[in-house]
Amino acid sequence: MICKEYLLDTNIVIKIWNKYPTLLDTIENIKYIDFKISEDIAGELSVKEYAKFNEDFVLSNKFLKLLGHIITNNGYDFTKDCTPGDMVKYEQNKNIYLINGDKISINDYSLIDICKTNTNYTLVSDDKKLIKNAKIILTSSRTLNFDEFLYELNEMNVL
Repeated sequence: MICKEYLLDTNIVIKIWNKYPTLLDTIENIKYIDFKISEDIAGELSVKEYAKFNEDFVLSNKFLKLLGHIITNNGYDFTKDCTPGDMVKYEQNKNIYLINGDKISINDYSLIDICKTNTNYTLVSDDKKLIKNAKIILTSSRTLNFDEFLYELNEMNVL
């Protein structure tokens, strides 16, 4: 019985690793809370988490613990799903999205789209532009920064 599911951005995972190294393990052991990482975010994190071991490069243990939480991206096809009046525009030649004129990356828009499709997910990021635009497409209650995320966890007696 999962009551709360969080979709974590790269910057949040890194902050958790640095400031609360056991937090993801704690969350993993609680049945009513879960966290997810998109494939794109896992790709960003994997680049940072290679370690040299006996002349080979391997992924760190903390990254390997994320493997069970990686979700596939839904493969949003903007050209099929966009209508001319939408507040979201895609500039194919620049490979960016515009939400009410704000530029955001494809990876950031993908996080918003995953949460739009999976209404039980709450997006957690410290990227101010991503949060601002996610609140336009989702709702304020489904977007959190790091401090708000910690506050929710504290309210649920996780911290």
